[in-house]
Amino acid sequence: MYVYKKMIYRVLFGFLDIIGGVLFSPVKFFRREERLKPERILLIRLDHIGDVVAATSVLEPLRKAFPRAVIDFMVPSWSKDIIKEDPFINEHIVFDAPWFDRKCNGIAKGIKGFFDMAKLLKDRQYDTVIDLRGDFRHIAAMFVARADKRISYGITGGGFLLTDKVPYEGTMHETDRNTALLKPLGVKCEASGVKLHLSRGEFHRADSLKKETGVKDPYAVVHVVPGHSAKAWDASRFSEVVEYLSKEKALQVVAVGSGDDKEFIRSIKINSSVEFVDLSGKTSLGTLAAILKGASLFVGVDSGPSHIAVAVGTLAVILFSGTNDPFQWVPKGDNVKIVFPGENKDLSSVSSEDVCKNIDEAVRV
Repeated sequence: MYVYKKMIYRVLFGFLDIIGGVLFSPVKFFRREERLKPERILLIRLDHIGDVVAATSVLEPLRKAFPRAVIDFMVPSWSKDIIKEDPFINEHIVFDAPWFDRKCNGIAKGIKGFFDMAKLLKDRQYDTVIDLRGDFRHIAAMFVARADKRISYGITGGGFLLTDKVPYEGTMHETDRNTALLKPLGVKCEASGVKLHLSRGEFHRADSLKKETGVKDPYAVVHVVPGHSAKAWDASRFSEVVEYLSKEKALQVVAVGSGDDKEFIRSIKINSSVEFVDLSGKTSLGTLAAILKGASLFVGVDSGPSHIAVAVGTLAVILFSGTNDPFQWVPKGDNVKIVFPGENKDLSSVSSEDVCKNIDEAVRV
């Protein structure tokens, strides 16, 4: 099973896997399976914030299974703040893969990034490496680094380079999919969940920022700009939701996001009759998590902040576009409600009344 949408990639990597499978099958046949406990483990998740949050579901069960092992977690720089305080890992390794940088183009940079990654893995002498994404480039780097145990999915090709290729099941929540990758190590998880650990410094910075910008309890956080245009919602409808939160729920509204989101947030302000605080571009991810934890409610599109809000225990109403399967991607928790227009449908059919109704239902719980 391949996750590529383009047929040319399915054919290309299908052919590569057939050739690789034939060449490597004798090696795997004569390879002696060792049952030694891993001593140096590396987890890899290098793409989006929400994916890194979901990946934390493996940390506690892995640590409980191997309390004396070194367990490191490789993440991109934009996600490090949400895992650097996690008590179940020894070290977070920052690696910005050029193939996940939207501003970085060029084959040369991609090749350099691949060999940089392979060198890092080899220098640190990990005996067990788990790629939580199932990415061909990561699998190849694991192989080049000669890790003894290489665990992942073969959904983008290169499964023949793995010592343990885990079956990829389509109908599975992402957190459960992550913990399924622990089975080759003998670790079984009946239920998986995510939890973020924040430092006192992050809460102190959040309190200082709230005081500086006039944020007072109780407040609701809104995040209005997703990472992909297919998940976007109309600014005028967000304005109506902002007014509802302020006038009907007596919540101060706080908008969050990156500095690039300011223009869209400004358009919401123009259409709204209530004032709200704009913190876009003013928070690190860790400080954002602390602000979300102090909120009475989160309302936003499917994005990294929505996953963080649920993970820190904040009540959340998420506008979930039909471009993704909510069964697989919605953050797990009793504190989340989704507004879902239907499979393969964008959010254009979702009204502000739909969202406000879900806010009412969420707040009553």
